[in-house]
Amino acid sequence: REFRCAATGKPLYMPVVTVHGVAYSYAAMFDLFMSARGLPVCKETQEPIVFFPSVCPALHHFLMEEYRGVMKGRRQQDEVELWEKYGFQMPLIGDTPDEDGDAGLLDELQCVVSGELAYEPCCLSSGSIVSAHCVPEGGFQKDPNRLVACALYGQAPRKSVALEALLKARFPQEYRERAMQVSKEGVLARYAVGTWNRLPADASVFLGVGCDGCGIWPVRGEAWYDADCPDKVGFHLCGPCHQLGYHKRVISGKFNQTHMPKHRMVQMSESECL
Repeated sequence: REFRCAATGKPLYMPVVTVHGVAYSYAAMFDLFMSARGLPVCKETQEPIVFFPSVCPALHHFLMEEYRGVMKGRRQQDEVELWEKYGFQMPLIGDTPDEDGDAGLLDELQCVVSGELAYEPCCLSSGSIVSAHCVPEGGFQKDPNRLVACALYGQAPRKSVALEALLKARFPQEYRERAMQVSKEGVLARYAVGTWNRLPADASVFLGVGCDGCGIWPVRGEAWYDADCPDKVGFHLCGPCHQLGYHKRVISGKFNQTHMPKHRMVQMSESECL
């Protein structure tokens, strides 16, 4: 049950985890955003989904190994559906961690704040994993993973049931030991409540434009686009992600767009917004 998409009930494929801690398949999440009038609503919590999350690598790699046969069929279903319905491709993510075996998966399950195995794991919209007790008061303004470092608008994600189920199933002893360690340290998860900073009501809204960094959709405030991207979907960033230089650290976006760090980023005009 923990490894099924909240929207379709099917086994997760290319899993994304919302700020509310709910897991969806990438294609199902995309369909929610494309079909919603306004912001999509979480099927489980009935809360609005503001960020289109990036795929969570650790959860994806676990599912590909643990349920290989099922994932093969799910891959074919979602790839065909996404292409036939929207003309988009799935993200390019490998089926295994960079390092072979348990060591590679354990590395992906480390909290990017503490460097320890994540306890009560939460997932940021970037796909980075943090322990619930490492979520700061006021949330994260940018991703603590320096290789990502996109804006996060004060995200304070809730614990992911799917990620915790992964840890308990694959690394039960290591997770129990981590729980004991956290208990001895006496740290509490006070701020992992599934919130983010609300943007001003009068901010410009660029309908149909999502940020390829943090995933905010639609982009509010400033919006930037890659003037040299040859793909129809384009490559876009919100103002904070552009200011943090996210476009200088990546070579693609959420839909496998062609983007290079030296491409020209141009600010969109207010005439292109709502």
